Amino acid sequence: MNISHISLRLILFCAIAGCVVAASIPQEPNIAALHKQAKEGNAEAQFELAKAYLSGTGVAKDSKQGVEWLRKAAALDHPGAELALAILYMNGGAQYVPKDPKQGLEWLRKSAAQDYGPAEFNLGTLYRRGDEATGIPKKPHEAANWFRKAARQQGANSQTSLQEMLQERLISKQEANWKASEPASQPPEPVVQAKAEKSKAFSLAEIEKGLQGGITCKRMATLVDTYKVDFTLTATTRDRLSKEGADENLLTTISASKRSS
Repeated sequence: MNISHISLRLILFCAIAGCVVAASIPQEPNIAALHKQAKEGNAEAQFELAKAYLSGTGVAKDSKQGVEWLRKAAALDHPGAELALAILYMNGGAQYVPKDPKQGLEWLRKSAAQDYGPAEFNLGTLYRRGDEATGIPKKPHEAANWFRKAARQQGANSQTSLQEMLQERLISKQEANWKASEPASQPPEPVVQAKAEKSKAFSLAEIEKGLQGGITCKRMATLVDTYKVDFTLTATTRDRLSKEGADENLLTTISASKRSS
């Protein structure tokens, strides 16, 4: 996700609009009202206030306050704020957000996990091209999966991306068809079922299969805490699991869950 030379205003705009050109000019925000609502814990108001301070719309530009409100909104699971933070971390945006692509990827996954179209598109783009900085491998089929999710939310960029990948023969017609219903997700269940029946500890391969099959990091951490693992989390295995999307909480749980022989 190489957008290191675009402005903060555009970064925030991309976070809420999926980088599609707007047809109308937004109205000046009511800063006083936003402050009141934001201090009361309203995530949407916090996000709007962050945008105002970062872009200097309706208030003097103040990147420090903008980032602070952005973090508050993201902490309350606001998907737009999570995506904005992801972009800032990936590009070192604003002097208060150091460049940390892996941290950015974590925020991006959190946003996409909430069915937020712009985040799904951005995650699909990473998988389409591969990204060395975040450790995302080039996976056309995984990219298509995220593009279809975003395309169903009227994501024109994702619809175009699917057609381009089809023309490049990277995916099948079925994978490019975003209008069709997704098949029921089945891969994770046999793994969970086997644990319930035999109570065996998870192997590294099973953890990877679960993540690839769509089990969330939070769900996987719960399973690992219950059934434990039969391997030690070395630097190599940590890197392997991180590339499959394991977040820090899951990695910490795995590290503390090695079943004794």
